[in-house]
Amino acid sequence: MVTELGNWTQRRVELIERVLIVDDYRGAAVATAECLSLEGLQTRVAGGCSEALEIIRHWSPDVVLLDLMMPQRDGFATARAIRSNPNSAATFICAYTSKDGAFVARNREGVLFDAYFRKGASPDRLLSFIRGLCVSHELQ
Repeated sequence: MVTELGNWTQRRVELIERVLIVDDYRGAAVATAECLSLEGLQTRVAGGCSEALEIIRHWSPDVVLLDLMMPQRDGFATARAIRSNPNSAATFICAYTSKDGAFVARNREGVLFDAYFRKGASPDRLLSFIRGLCVSHELQ
């Protein structure tokens, strides 16, 4: 059973400093970015695939929180585009959506994601989840 959050791959991040939030609902994305920034993370917000790829061209995020239900190119197409970019091969991509984890896992392109985190959880829980992705966190 897929839960509210979870790591799906063995990929971990050496150090988490930069988080990109990709969501067509800009208000929620900005609020998430602000909460993470207050905890010392550098954040950027993209409203969709094209903007995310442009940001990644100039700024390498350690983690991408990626909404799935977006117009033009959905989260699956965006994850595919990010994965095909050689500069972001090591980037950790998390499906960050109100859809349940089973929805993501059932999709054949769900393998593009390293993890799943359901929108609506507290900012503290999101921050704890992100920090838990870090290799140094596992060593403590």
